[in-house]
Amino acid sequence: MSRQIRFSIASIVLAAAVLMTAAPAEAQREWQPLFDKFNFKAEFSFVGISTSIRLDSEALGEGTTLNFEDDLDLGNRESIPTLAFEWQIAKRHRLGVRWQDITRASNAQALTEIQWGDETIPIDADITLGFDITQTFVDYTYYPWVKDKWAAGFGLGLRVMDVSATLEWQEETVGEGNQNASGTGPLPYLYFDYRRLFGEKWRFSAGLGWLYISIDDISGGQWIGRLGIEYLVGKRWSFGAAVNFAHIDVDWEGIKNDDGEGLLAMALDMDINDFSVFARVRF
Repeated sequence: MSRQIRFSIASIVLAAAVLMTAAPAEAQREWQPLFDKFNFKAEFSFVGISTSIRLDSEALGEGTTLNFEDDLDLGNRESIPTLAFEWQIAKRHRLGVRWQDITRASNAQALTEIQWGDETIPIDADITLGFDITQTFVDYTYYPWVKDKWAAGFGLGLRVMDVSATLEWQEETVGEGNQNASGTGPLPYLYFDYRRLFGEKWRFSAGLGWLYISIDDISGGQWIGRLGIEYLVGKRWSFGAAVNFAHIDVDWEGIKNDDGEGLLAMALDMDINDFSVFARVRF
């Protein structure tokens, strides 16, 4: 993780700690069960993915746009664990984190000539693709509206994406080759959150985030969305389900190649959507 990303996350956590220290202790529980003081959530996520990537190089120019799921037979559905936690720092301040790691691999045959970074993959070559995405969402929300049964607020979020792709190929006449590309980038967004209690046991939540950015070597747009419902069991547990949407469309320069030099540029268009069931421990 780069120094800039570590600094951004550390700044959010530090600000949260300062706000918590300043909050009167007797006021930190009056908003339950609309919010939890702190909670940890373990999810089982059914993920649907669509990935289009073009990898350019300084030497060969613009590469071939590949849809990994259609062109290279990469699976578009995965079942993975997801981890998350929320910290209600004070009545109107919340910090949330969500983490996913998605690793996929495939074998396919090149139906046309493919330019991928600094390499050209010939027709009929046997291709092995490995593709890994780790994404972490960190968002801070301020709630100017907090009522007995509902609350609404807005804030800032940071989506940290760690992407790596490895293509290996083999063809009888030209032999074999490979190309690796990896990069880590911070993608900030503006965020809106709404939650509501239905009766004493049911809690509904919804969120929406979006931003077009141009920061360092990354430019483009993204949006995220979430809808969730859960049943509260006593003071410590809840169980529920949620639908999460995430889209990204960016141009990303300074991608590392095999030599570790920033000579490649990536055009990335990706959807990562999931349906998750979860258990939450509430404190």
